[in-house]
Amino acid sequence: MQCANHPQQQASGMCTYCGKPFCEECLVEVNGKMYCKADLGNVVNEAEKKGSPESVSAPVINVTTTNTSTATAKVEGYGIGIPPKSKTTALLLCLFLGVLGIHRFYVGKTGTGIIWLCTGGLCGIGALIDFIAIITGGFKDTFGRPLV
Repeated sequence: MQCANHPQQQASGMCTYCGKPFCEECLVEVNGKMYCKADLGNVVNEAEKKGSPESVSAPVINVTTTNTSTATAKVEGYGIGIPPKSKTTALLLCLFLGVLGIHRFYVGKTGTGIIWLCTGGLCGIGALIDFIAIITGGFKDTFGRPLV
């Protein structure tokens, strides 16, 4: 679900007042409920109308800007978790297409994949080292996670 104000961002919650989805930047917490910034004035006005001015105190507004998603989701997944890569798939790609760097593209290492592609896997030596690293478990994906 996308944010009503920022269609390129994932929604992190719904406004209690209007019911539309919004991202973390657009939502404001008031007394434990989430409201969009556009409806915040309406919430305050309704609170003032319900009671006399003497008995109504200004609502407590807690703006939370912490991001609880992982670096993986934030950087590459745009809010969507990216599953870990398969060790078996990477091993087979390295065995058969290692000099082309296809295994590096598979795990998200595009920059070194291009180098492997242009240099024949660093004349085959880089592909051999990667093959051994995959077998021993030392080869990691672009986020530093081990292959599963």
